[in-house]
Amino acid sequence: MKKLAIILAAVIILSTVLCACGGGKKLSSVYDDITKQVELKDMLVLTTTDQLDKYYGIAAEDVDDFAGCINSTGVDQEEIIMIKATDDAAAGRIKDALQLRYDTKLAQNITYNPEQAEIIQNCSVEQDGLYVSMIISSNADQIKEIYKAAIK
Repeated sequence: MKKLAIILAAVIILSTVLCACGGGKKLSSVYDDITKQVELKDMLVLTTTDQLDKYYGIAAEDVDDFAGCINSTGVDQEEIIMIKATDDAAAGRIKDALQLRYDTKLAQNITYNPEQAEIIQNCSVEQDGLYVSMIISSNADQIKEIYKAAIK
């Protein structure tokens, strides 16, 4: 009986450690944390992988989890997208797609909307293992801090 208790305790400890190393929260929970701490106005929340394809050209089979939003005014360029890829190759494809979106937004705003272009220039596309993000916001530092704490 004592041996069974020791084995059970070891299994519980191992399960806890493995869960803790599992890559953090669901990204929808991270997004909820962001919206509780940062004011986001006029945002279209992304809820389907069809939207990832439409806005970024990202294939559903490359995505394990995602959350984000795009400003719906057409003037403000605020955009938050956080994606967990299915594997390293998918993460590379996602990063390339987000970088293309970033570069396009910057090019479109550099001449006609310099204030928004400056916000974009102060932001970037980042990859941390299977997690890839593009956070464009005047509050990007605060949003990135919430995001990075959650995926660790």
